[in-house]
Amino acid sequence: MSGCLFRIQYSDGRVEERPFVDGRFRIGRESGDVVLGDPSSSGTHGELAVNGALVTYTDLGSSNGSFDAQNRRLSGPTQLSAGQSVRLGTSVLTFIRPPSTPGVVGRTQAMPQQAGGFPPTQGMPQISAAMVAAGSGAAPSSGPHSHPEQSVRHSYPVAIQAAGFGDALGLLLKTMPFLLVRLGILSALTVAAIIYWVLLVGGYVFLAKATPLLGWAWIIALVFVAGGLWRFVGRYVLYLLKAAHIAVLTELITTGRIGNGSESMFQYGKRIVTERFGEVNVMFGLDMLIDGIVGAFNRTLDWVANLLPIPGLDSVMGVVRAVLRASTTYIDETIFSYNLARGDENVFRSSKDGLIYYAQNAKEVLKTGLWVVVLDKVLTAVIWIVMLAPAFVLTYFLPGAATFAALVFAALFAANVRSAFLRPLFLTMVMVRFHSLARNQPINLEWDQKLGSASSKFGELKQKAETWVRPARAPQPSPAAQLA
Repeated sequence: MSGCLFRIQYSDGRVEERPFVDGRFRIGRESGDVVLGDPSSSGTHGELAVNGALVTYTDLGSSNGSFDAQNRRLSGPTQLSAGQSVRLGTSVLTFIRPPSTPGVVGRTQAMPQQAGGFPPTQGMPQISAAMVAAGSGAAPSSGPHSHPEQSVRHSYPVAIQAAGFGDALGLLLKTMPFLLVRLGILSALTVAAIIYWVLLVGGYVFLAKATPLLGWAWIIALVFVAGGLWRFVGRYVLYLLKAAHIAVLTELITTGRIGNGSESMFQYGKRIVTERFGEVNVMFGLDMLIDGIVGAFNRTLDWVANLLPIPGLDSVMGVVRAVLRASTTYIDETIFSYNLARGDENVFRSSKDGLIYYAQNAKEVLKTGLWVVVLDKVLTAVIWIVMLAPAFVLTYFLPGAATFAALVFAALFAANVRSAFLRPLFLTMVMVRFHSLARNQPINLEWDQKLGSASSKFGELKQKAETWVRPARAPQPSPAAQLA
């Protein structure tokens, strides 16, 4: 196999053509598979992933960045079509043709020096991304970090060195703006809910004076129409915010930074949700399916009580059920993080693999679930004390109705603080633990059968993965147009 052919234009004017067979190739200033010798590039500048005709370039946090032919900075993995170029410092890497195109086999050829800028494209084949996929015999349905046919299903980096509470808390604090926005939305929804109930009851009382039929019509309209719409809109908006937050947390877990530093957290989260909106919506619908699979699998585990530090504690406090519930609550969101890190467009397939990774690491994940239960009890108590203490003080100065209102508002705000801060903390703890456990881990397909035996819904998920069809994409401009 000849491999994909590339042209490398060095900063000193040298130009060469080199074939690359399947694999991952580091590009840097002084070391790597491609040594640029370019003072404007970083020591480890970028990585080229070749898989048949599928070519992806990823900037590895270089100081000066990587840019396409339109001088747009590349902030994430970028799939290249034949004729497309990437600038690294003052050097240029150009994807000439895929391996299916007859031509140069295993040679490195020095070429005449070109005038400044990107190499000319006259005579290059006008090959779109779809044509490249057709030439390779398979549509590129996954990114460079997804390997659905290999024993290790993924190759995304993991930047965290440990998976303890302090590591999760440190990551979460870096994303504090998301927590504050979530708190603001939850508080606004609470106020709106109070107004909703006032209108509901007040409208009924007012209209029922005329005729009870009008009063009941008012209740039906608000409960079944406005209430249903409100729950869907509120839940979906919060889900999109959570998806953006998970995207940012995943990027911090895998790379330790947000993109290449050219985007804010909100810009990055919005871009990922926008670019992968179809996958985000699929995962929104998969939540209950994954919850059902995890819940059914967890019920087959007979060793969870052994995780508890005090024998017999499960029969006294029901801690076992709480630990299993904590795992079920956060693992669907962790699977979403795994999808983002892996970059597989077939979210059913990566969700299936993610569930298998959860099953084969269930004991370690559930140990984290035990800590989640303990911290939830302790920190929730602290929040309620802090929120309700001022309200109880006010009872000495306010009349009875105002005292009741103050206690209600304090209780609602305490619930919002818990949802805005504690739930993301517990999710981050589970995510960090999962990614650290699955790092470079071969998949054990025995758990595929065990999950299938525990839940028929897992078979449904596998069927969806097998019958998934890559959605059609908009036609790609020709390389000549891209370089114009």
